[in-house]
Amino acid sequence: MKLRLFSLIAAALMLGAAASPGKPVRDGQRIEWTMGEGRKVYRLGDLTAVFDRVQCAPLGEECEDGDVDPVLTITRADGSSVKLDGSPMQNILMLGRLSKDGPVVAFFQDYTGGMHCCQRMRVVTPAGDALKVAELGGYDGAEIGWPRDVDGDGIRDFVVSDDRFLYAFESYAASVAPPKVLNVVDGTVRDVSANPGYAKIFEKAAASARKACIGEEYPNGSCAAWAAAAARLGTLDAVWPVILVEYRKDPAAWPDRCKVDRSEDGICPEGQLIEYPDYPAGLRAFLVETGYIPAA
Repeated sequence: MKLRLFSLIAAALMLGAAASPGKPVRDGQRIEWTMGEGRKVYRLGDLTAVFDRVQCAPLGEECEDGDVDPVLTITRADGSSVKLDGSPMQNILMLGRLSKDGPVVAFFQDYTGGMHCCQRMRVVTPAGDALKVAELGGYDGAEIGWPRDVDGDGIRDFVVSDDRFLYAFESYAASVAPPKVLNVVDGTVRDVSANPGYAKIFEKAAASARKACIGEEYPNGSCAAWAAAAARLGTLDAVWPVILVEYRKDPAAWPDRCKVDRSEDGICPEGQLIEYPDYPAGLRAFLVETGYIPAA
């Protein structure tokens, strides 16, 4: 009788554990997970997040039986779910609302590894009767925290860096990436950097880049970032004469442009390449191509 009672209690405990909704978390709380922790479950509102290790697939030269991969599964109360591949090195999750009355979303960052790279950022949002993954991109540097509403419009802002400037005018060490501001609205990523409500972000970036443009041995990367931040502030014409004095003339590098899509190995077809005569012309063209200033 005692044995049967013990078995019933054990079974009830197991069922209760299986039905557990996971550990409750606060809005925007930082959750870090590594593969050594095993399965972990978290929840906020109608979203449940499960970190786990799963058998890799398909089996082959790089995937053997018993090899496991990190996976994050986000599930809504109605049963809709998405799976995101994670990182064997670092995984950071935050659950919360991007607007006061908005639905709970999942903000997931994982480290991909590689030279100077990359913090991959994805946001899982409700989309009708399903969940949608919004790709924010991969960025050099450390993870960012839970987004905050910078401009006071009621929507939280993801402040990242415009890594298109890395290597464009100087080596990686001498490059400077200006800020970029993203919103996720209805599951769609929007670049809202040009909105005047973010002036303080670009004022700070402009001051830092200006100092390096004027004072560093290899200024062309920082001068480019200063020009970009000034363009966001509407002051590019005022700072341009200073950049013309301060930039390093020789040797100098700047991007060219291809009239059509380049091949997979980065080669522009013959007759389609546009090259610029000097750093100022190359920088102006780059700012047009990246959307900082309109074409002349």
